[in-house]
Amino acid sequence: MDKYLRLAEKLKNREKVIGTTMIIFKNPIILEQMNQEDLDFILFDAEHGVFDTQNVVELLQVCRLMGLPALVRAQDSEYHLIAKAIDMGADGVMIPRTESLEQLKTAVDALLFAPQGRKGMGGHGQFRPGEAFSEFGKTRFLMPQIESPKGIEMLPKMLEEYGEYISAVMIGPYDLSVMVGTPKDIKSPIMIESIQRIFDISNSYGKSCGIFCDDEVLAQKYRDMGCNVLWTGSDKDFFLRGYREEMKVLKGIR
Repeated sequence: MDKYLRLAEKLKNREKVIGTTMIIFKNPIILEQMNQEDLDFILFDAEHGVFDTQNVVELLQVCRLMGLPALVRAQDSEYHLIAKAIDMGADGVMIPRTESLEQLKTAVDALLFAPQGRKGMGGHGQFRPGEAFSEFGKTRFLMPQIESPKGIEMLPKMLEEYGEYISAVMIGPYDLSVMVGTPKDIKSPIMIESIQRIFDISNSYGKSCGIFCDDEVLAQKYRDMGCNVLWTGSDKDFFLRGYREEMKVLKGIR
């Protein structure tokens, strides 16, 4: 089973899924080294990172050659930002600040062909080699991020209306912390309560759910709280962790 089908099955069955992020390095060599057997997907951050639908093309091509599912976090739920990413070879999108049915309708329209959506036919990376038109929607992934109290309030309705198209419900913890009134404090009581509520709602609808985890400690904590998508770390995080550890060792040399 290829990684695209494996990811789709894991998300459907709410099995543990491991993903990570490229946010600053536009380097295919680093990307190649990040492609481990247990990695289920990689996300290119066009919201807060250096990427857009033009400069991410080469890395999407590398992912396609490696058979690694690649998602793009769009700047917003806008047709051209989502459809163009898919045209360039992305296998799915993450949508920030999702809190309305209109945002999800736009995302589905941009991600899928009719009759489910309204995506235009085109783009060099739209189809994988040998992929039939009828297979397209089976392994294109939509992950809305819940990052506000309004998003939490609307989540049941969003899952009722668009649950069949949502691959996983994701949380952006730092944006959510701002919106609940504890900026950057992702461990505040109201944050833990909000995160737990999102997990509980998602699980009650039989939907995969996850959250950005700074490190493996938080990944385990959130896993214990009920999520199954461990979207953990970024190229910047991994670089700085290794760099700082090495500098500590060098400082101790006498």
